[in-house]
Amino acid sequence: MHQAPPERTGARREQHPWPALGWTTLYVLAAGALQRSIPYPWDNDTAYHAAVGRLMREHGLLHAFPWTPFSLLSDRYADKELLFHLLFVPVAGLDWVVASQIIGTLAGAALLSSLYFVLRREGVRYAGLWALAPLLSSVIFIYRFVLVRPHLLSIALALVFLWAAVRGRYIVLAALSALYPWVYVAFWQLPCLLLIAAETARFLSEGRASWKPAAIAAAGITAGVAVHPDTANLLAVNWIHMADVLFRNSWMGQQGFDLGAELEPLPVAAWAGGLGASVLMTVFAAWGAWKARRTDIVLMAFSLASLGFCVLTARSGRFVEYFVPFSVAAAALASRLIAWRFFSPAVIGASAVLTLGMGAGFFAGLTQRPNEMPADVASYLRQQIPEGAQIFTPDWDHTGWLLLTLPDRRFMVALDPTLFYRKDPERYRLWYRICHEAQPDAADAIRRYFGARYVLGLHIAQNNELFYQLSRDPGVKKMLYSDSWLLFDLGQTARPEEPHGQLPSSAGTPIQR
Repeated sequence: MHQAPPERTGARREQHPWPALGWTTLYVLAAGALQRSIPYPWDNDTAYHAAVGRLMREHGLLHAFPWTPFSLLSDRYADKELLFHLLFVPVAGLDWVVASQIIGTLAGAALLSSLYFVLRREGVRYAGLWALAPLLSSVIFIYRFVLVRPHLLSIALALVFLWAAVRGRYIVLAALSALYPWVYVAFWQLPCLLLIAAETARFLSEGRASWKPAAIAAAGITAGVAVHPDTANLLAVNWIHMADVLFRNSWMGQQGFDLGAELEPLPVAAWAGGLGASVLMTVFAAWGAWKARRTDIVLMAFSLASLGFCVLTARSGRFVEYFVPFSVAAAALASRLIAWRFFSPAVIGASAVLTLGMGAGFFAGLTQRPNEMPADVASYLRQQIPEGAQIFTPDWDHTGWLLLTLPDRRFMVALDPTLFYRKDPERYRLWYRICHEAQPDAADAIRRYFGARYVLGLHIAQNNELFYQLSRDPGVKKMLYSDSWLLFDLGQTARPEEPHGQLPSSAGTPIQR
């Protein structure tokens, strides 16, 4: 037994604003409670985004990033998440953790509200409850949800973008398309994937495809890029992130670039345990979409998008954040085919029980990350390292912390090491060798080729080789040795030399092009 999916008969029910206001308030409270339960952000990128917000508050829109002079961004800067960073500007004067919690609450609530908007417009029963289902069906998604990063806004845009493309809401589609270049690095790739899902669904449902959604989306994206403060650089950074960072360095396994684990495929056990409910929802939605393929194009589109993101999660864990809410949207739309009134609460409740049962340890650990930049260490570093100093850092993913702790100092690279390589391949190779191989002349090379007097890094295993070599050098002074950070003073330096033709033998350096 099933009921016809409501396009005209029921899709407009409950249009009074009070239910929407009530559910939106609940989403704000839910997102805020999750943010407040985490005393210190789990994601190192959160500190970087907060730092950029502070820099924009002090200097206005940024057209260069001199705080990381060895990165391509130093003189060819493009803020690929400009709108997200603008949200930080009003709260940049607060403690950065509090500011991040505020922005994380707003962005998380925007994601849940966007899902609710689509389901409510499509007349889904229990739309407000379904919009909470992403938080009740996957511990992996919860982790991605509490990271204060631009992907939260991108998912919110993506959900409404697909709905608008299918339903022919062209003004909405144009507006969202124009926003994408200000929100997320994959500002044309993700819309392209969603348009493929929309037009495939249209073809399967109606036997035809439409050129209008693609044309309107292309016009909107073009307009958004054109009015971006750094149009040319934005296009260049987008290409680098897609061609080099994602495809070559991550998916093709290019050695010599530490990009973090999130771009890697999920372990099979984690995929099955963390995404099992989402996979079942996708299967159910696919059944419903095929059954109602002639009458419910929206269900077909969201089912195809869910299937696509499901496949991509097998290649990269980054797509979990899209797969889970799209699987929920598809399952919610398919629930209209089931006559049993309590089907939706039963499915959501079962998912919640499964998630809570499997994620008890995860939830406990989520609230226990310590502050890795204690106040006494931060104060000491500010006293010892003068403003304007060049600091040699052995990694890239902690630069955000250092930008917040040591304003007006300079560091090696932020965001991604690929941007370092694209600016100066030879110097990047040297930096990588110094940080990952036993180099007896490390201090001299840092002084000569990077113009850095100070070496600062986390007290972690991957930095042990470098710190051991520096500790043995009689000309190096160890200034700080704590449980979290180590600081070395290499002595006076001059302007860094160009390394071309002067490097030690590069044998063994695993970076090739």
